Amino acid sequence: MSNVDVLEQLQLVLRPDMSDRRIVCVEEADTAKADMILSFYMWYVFTKTDLPVCMVGIRDTYGHYQNIGLKFHYNLLSMSNQKRFVFVESIMSIDGLVGCAQDLLKRYPTGSVYMVVDDISSLLLLGESLEDIVGFLMFSKHQPRLCLVIGCWKHKADESAKRLASAVSHLADIRVALAPLVTGFSNTATGTMRITTHESLFRIDDVSYLYKLADNGLKLTLNSGSVR
Repeated sequence: MSNVDVLEQLQLVLRPDMSDRRIVCVEEADTAKADMILSFYMWYVFTKTDLPVCMVGIRDTYGHYQNIGLKFHYNLLSMSNQKRFVFVESIMSIDGLVGCAQDLLKRYPTGSVYMVVDDISSLLLLGESLEDIVGFLMFSKHQPRLCLVIGCWKHKADESAKRLASAVSHLADIRVALAPLVTGFSNTATGTMRITTHESLFRIDDVSYLYKLADNGLKLTLNSGSVR
């Protein structure tokens, strides 16, 4: 299965075209990383829509995401030349994130816009409070044209990161939780990917995948049945 086939499969599950899935939490546990899922959303926007993307790289660099993009058959430099992509790496505060979102909405006064943040947990290490980060998420939920995709790190030994991950997951419309295999190393899988959507107040749907990261991209295997 090619990378594009995998991304098409992910699109069927994540359904980024649905208007009630604007806020996306990509939750990392332990050694798992959100970059592949953040890149999936950029692939979707660049190949399936004509919408713009602003990426805030608090942790990883432009070059890192350009390399993943080329594996997923899109080019960030080309998107930038078309005025559809901008990479911002100097934001170190919640005020900066709010200003970035406001500038993005002002620059594109009609239609939806995407903001991708890698990763918002890093702001805790930079001295921002949990309350201020949650305040940014509430601000984003009240911007109907803003689609927000957030990487968020969780570790069992870091209480602040766990509280933030719980808050982001609660406020998000859809959560993609990545974790390493509990059994350790495997030749066929890197970790698990659990996708949770809040279809209604009384219905929460989960589906679980095994995923394998390789030098040339990503492979997915749907687990037998749904996880409840």
